[in-house]
Amino acid sequence: MEHFPRHWDVAEDRVQDPAGRTFRLRIWGWSTSSAGQAAIAARRRLAEVVQKVRSGQPLGEGYYHRNPPREEVLREIRTPEGDLIGLITRNSYGAQILNTDRILIADVDDPSRQARRREGGLLSRLFRRGRPEPQAQEEDDPVLSRIEQFARERTHLGVHVYQTAAGFRVLITGVHTPPDSEYATEILAALASDPLYARLCAVHRNYRARLTPKPWRSGMRSLALQWPWADAQVEQEAAKWVDRYEQRTADYAVCRLIRRGDTAPSPAEALVLQVHDEYVLGPADRPLA
Repeated sequence: MEHFPRHWDVAEDRVQDPAGRTFRLRIWGWSTSSAGQAAIAARRRLAEVVQKVRSGQPLGEGYYHRNPPREEVLREIRTPEGDLIGLITRNSYGAQILNTDRILIADVDDPSRQARRREGGLLSRLFRRGRPEPQAQEEDDPVLSRIEQFARERTHLGVHVYQTAAGFRVLITGVHTPPDSEYATEILAALASDPLYARLCAVHRNYRARLTPKPWRSGMRSLALQWPWADAQVEQEAAKWVDRYEQRTADYAVCRLIRRGDTAPSPAEALVLQVHDEYVLGPADRPLA
């Protein structure tokens, strides 16, 4: 996989469109080599946007989606041979994120999840002892039944299923094609994963999975500061927020494991799965966040 840019810079300007409307532009540039190259990229990209606005051309939603994630890299995941197979970054609201192209990752929302929780039904029964019985899951949860059907029809894949606060997370080994392939897109569609997420996976050639709780689910505000930090004081304030966040979310888990795939993963895939589970799994009685 490709490394995330370590160097970022921003360029700003005010510009009018043909209708006389004034826009304040703030455009980021990035580089994997140097801060100077990031500054050059920012000015070049700003000039492109200024020209589009002045000529009345629409920027288009895809213009901004082409930007790589502007996130601090916290950890690299490498094989024993040194190949980069994953990155852990911190996203805009403060959670840690797994980025990888070695296993397919899909989050599948379950619209009836909140209703079932209010009724005290399925999920409390499923996880009373940590590992639910498959038949009970299939009978009670149509979303999970669809995922299980997907797994039964694709026995050549390793389909690993987790419960999340909003539904299910599916990690799939054995895909062996990049995130922008037609095969990967078909799998995400079959699982009813978010179409925008599928598009971003294809654009950035990476899958993403949140490894730590959402701050607001533990009663805490999101990180209000943006990386790269403007100065040492901002960096210190961000570090204090991270300390509070880690303390507040220590008693939460992100996922609960439901099923392991039947097909053995490759060594690289197994390493990514191991790192994912080290972060997201916790005692069965921890609330999901």
